[in-house]
Amino acid sequence: MKLIHKIFIMAGIISLLLISCNDDEYGPRKESVPVIESSAISPVSFTFGDSITLTAKVSDPATNLALLVYEVVSEGRIITSGEIPINSSSYEVSYDIFVPLIDNQADNSEVQVNLVARNVLKGFTSTQVTGLTGNRPAYQRLYLVTDNGDIVILEPQAVDRNKYKAGELTFDTSCRFKIAEKLNPDNTIDYSGDVYGNVNGRIASISENGESAFVYAPSSEYIKEFSFDNYSFNVTVTGSNLGDSDLALRLFNDQEINGESFRVLTRTLENGKTYSLFGDLADVRNIYNPDFFTRTAANKATFLGKTGEYSIYYNPVRKNIFVGVDNPFYPDYLLACGWGLGYPTNVSSAQIAAVYNDHKRVHTDWGFDHVMKYVLLRQIADGVYQGTFYTPGDHDHYASFKPFENTGWGNEKKAGSFTFTGEQIITGDNDWTISNGENDPVIESANYRFTINLNNNTVHIEKVIL
Repeated sequence: MKLIHKIFIMAGIISLLLISCNDDEYGPRKESVPVIESSAISPVSFTFGDSITLTAKVSDPATNLALLVYEVVSEGRIITSGEIPINSSSYEVSYDIFVPLIDNQADNSEVQVNLVARNVLKGFTSTQVTGLTGNRPAYQRLYLVTDNGDIVILEPQAVDRNKYKAGELTFDTSCRFKIAEKLNPDNTIDYSGDVYGNVNGRIASISENGESAFVYAPSSEYIKEFSFDNYSFNVTVTGSNLGDSDLALRLFNDQEINGESFRVLTRTLENGKTYSLFGDLADVRNIYNPDFFTRTAANKATFLGKTGEYSIYYNPVRKNIFVGVDNPFYPDYLLACGWGLGYPTNVSSAQIAAVYNDHKRVHTDWGFDHVMKYVLLRQIADGVYQGTFYTPGDHDHYASFKPFENTGWGNEKKAGSFTFTGEQIITGDNDWTISNGENDPVIESANYRFTINLNNNTVHIEKVIL
């Protein structure tokens, strides 16, 4: 009896060992095959570039599930794929799948979704969801957005609605860009719409973290046309060369003035002529001196001054453009010098000082030995002069200046000789002063337009937004 008892005990131990060898953290391990009980896609007709929803019920009769693998296939190509992790013996799936638009994808295409369910023992089963239709998106327009901040509308072409084009451009011969379906109110890209950029050296659909694409026009001085084929995902550009009505920084020379770096070009400018602006000169952040230019588009500016030879000054930090002439004098000009004036810019004093130590938005001084010390007022009618300046300094809210007829301090215009209308910011009988004394009101630092009428000795001052 003792021998038989020992045999039963040993048999029991061996059975327990065998059972424990088939157990692990997932429970009893038995060879099994998952079951995809149901599967569906909604909507059954969708637009490439949108999301579809996969719903499915998956189970396994004997062990835990590991993954549900999906592939979206059209015209023999895998458009997208992925894995949905599972850690149970039964699982109901509701999962959004983004289906990108890829190159050369036909409209109204048959689409199927392949599903493979796997368990932890590598058992698997598969099924397909068919009867799906994918459509190409139809855009009313697209937006070309360059890394420099330029925004151009790409219009669909009547002969081929998959092709979008923009002309009359003045882009540099190389530029980085994205193509967007939507823009936010502040003209940034709205990534809820389709966006195209660079994916492994080719143009493709991208998300907010995607890279810009790159284009280059060899043997040209600028890009004048841009075309995007939304079917093949190809971009083509047409280049051209600069003409007499074109302004590009490649024509400018470097010059240091008062410790600041300028780009300067001397050339004849014609009254009423519109000039095309290229590259950085077309930056929408640039302020063109409104007394001499009116900007009719981001890349167009019409000259308002008298026909003649001018030096055009561009400050890449201040992001402003103004003109100067050799020996300016009355009756074509008045010259204002002193403290607290500056050609208009929307760049802050802090941003300017970060590059040019201790420099401010205002830059004038007493004297005429360089163009930063004074500002020009242009004759706009007989005896009437206009100048638009930023004043007073936003660091001290103080200004003290005076207009003159020439650089020899000729015929100074004292404040006490004029009646001031509009913004009442000037005080004093001699210098034109914006006071910042303890009991003085604080004058807002802003862009002001001064219109000086020497016929009736009046000065009208108005605040302008540029």
